[in-house]
Amino acid sequence: MSDKKGVIMPNEFQYCQIAWVVNDLDAAIEKWRAMTGIGPFFVGRHVGAAFVGPKLRGQDTEIDISAAIAQAGPVQLEFIQQHDDRPSPYREMLAEGEEGLHHVCVFVDDVDAELARYAEQGYDTVLTATFGGQTPLAYVDTRALTGTMTELMSGEGMVKQMYARVAEIAADWDGVTDPVRDLSSLMG
Repeated sequence: MSDKKGVIMPNEFQYCQIAWVVNDLDAAIEKWRAMTGIGPFFVGRHVGAAFVGPKLRGQDTEIDISAAIAQAGPVQLEFIQQHDDRPSPYREMLAEGEEGLHHVCVFVDDVDAELARYAEQGYDTVLTATFGGQTPLAYVDTRALTGTMTELMSGEGMVKQMYARVAEIAADWDGVTDPVRDLSSLMG
């Protein structure tokens, strides 16, 4: 990704998602729809099991979240609601009951190589997992740089196709029909 050791070249780096932690997923969707007209939203309830082999700061963990995604121009939006008080990358930034911006996401060729690059720059790995058993991902604590965490997502597996499908559906959406849909509809 760079020809200088440890330097991330900004023109090669494109954020593809902005994510917020929310207390009430349905309320967040309705507020954003009313204010921005963005949609449709694709909702997955209790989808934490999709994170295969999650490790929080190197320790096995479990994640119980629901999430909603929608397209806003060239960037996907994600809302995340955690259903328990276990330690997680979400609780590291926002205590139970707090809401706010959590992470930005970027697709990378090699998650492990990028984690090493971030570590060289002093940024800690918070979570590693494989989404759906196919797509390696990681959260890096980049709050000192961006004010948020950064999610590194491999282009392997189904996730990149899901992103493309959300963008395609949003581009053709009439703004009215089925404003909230099941996330699993993107996987078929």
